[in-house]
Amino acid sequence: MLKTEFIDVLSIVSHKLYDSAANVMDTASRLIPANTFCIAQLDHLSTKVLNVYNRDKLILGEGLVVDNAESYCALVTEHSEGPLVINNNLTHPLTRHMDATEFVGGCSFVGVPIHNENGEIYGSLCSFDQDFYSYQQKDVDLLLSLSSFFTRLLEMETTLRQLKQAEETAAKVLEEKKNLLAVLSHEIRTPMNGVLAMANLLQSTRLSDDQSLYVNVIESSGTSLLLMMDQILDYSKAEAGAISLEIKPYSVTETVEHVLQLFSSEAQKKRIRLYAEYNINDHLMLMGDQHKVRQILINLVGNALKFTEKGEVCISTQVSADTEGTLHASYEIKDTGIGIPQDRQDLLFKSYSQIHGNSGKYGGAGLGLSICKQLAELMGGIVWLKESSHLGSQFVFNISSAASTVHTNI
Repeated sequence: MLKTEFIDVLSIVSHKLYDSAANVMDTASRLIPANTFCIAQLDHLSTKVLNVYNRDKLILGEGLVVDNAESYCALVTEHSEGPLVINNNLTHPLTRHMDATEFVGGCSFVGVPIHNENGEIYGSLCSFDQDFYSYQQKDVDLLLSLSSFFTRLLEMETTLRQLKQAEETAAKVLEEKKNLLAVLSHEIRTPMNGVLAMANLLQSTRLSDDQSLYVNVIESSGTSLLLMMDQILDYSKAEAGAISLEIKPYSVTETVEHVLQLFSSEAQKKRIRLYAEYNINDHLMLMGDQHKVRQILINLVGNALKFTEKGEVCISTQVSADTEGTLHASYEIKDTGIGIPQDRQDLLFKSYSQIHGNSGKYGGAGLGLSICKQLAELMGGIVWLKESSHLGSQFVFNISSAASTVHTNI
């Protein structure tokens, strides 16, 4: 039978994804130089405005409910198979005689439908502008990407509701637990990649400084969502015992340098020195699962950069050999960040723990260190917090390894 704890975890994930989606949609609305951007839910009789963003003029308000006969948003789903673009509502045949036109006033309009997971109409994403902004194809494409993303969120919500209903009676759900988050990750990733691709395309066009900033926020929010889904998927696999090791020779320095390269851009943006120190032979090869060692280092360095606003982050690596010829590799990740409160250090390696609160400033699902612990233990290693204060923190990852037959000098 599916555990209540797992259901609760999915509820937390669902809320986090909706919050992130709202932020992305809010920022996306600013990229379209129109006055109003709204998300509406429709049934057979009426339209309800769920969220609305107005710039200069108040055209719509959240919670507004109107009959479909007087709803521009309903026109999108009732009179159009796809995006509906109206350059002038005063002259367009669908809107010129509507009572709503007098209420809204002269404007241009664009809308795209939102479908649920069954392909049925859920609502629409719409934009209005009283200065008759001429909507471009890139604006329509961005709305379509967001619509697809929202559809996947609705699918996740439906899946969660079904799991709650089946908790007491459907023992078979336990088998599906192994694959559920993998499916959700894929379904979220596909539309999110579309949003990121559109943001990247927008960056190649002529943008104002504010618009460029908005695109950066979309890219950052989207990347954070994908990272969160990756962490949740990794955690699910570890919990289900579905992770196996791939043991083969790997280079210690190449592994560390790959991690440095991965975060070099982020470090440069924050003006933080990111570097490595090696107390080993450059050609040292160890036997182990390089991918999982790298994943642990990525999580540890990612956390160090996230909580460091100035100074440096360093990976210090050393390898020693015992009398039996076993090699012991130690990776120390030291930062000059904000440190970890003494009274919260016992939560460090627990799943879904937000060490620095739930304000949203640092984001994440609270799984990074839990995944590090699980992967390290799977490989017979250990991860722990060596020290932390207001001057920074130092985490250590130790793992033992048989010596490779190629370049094993320490």
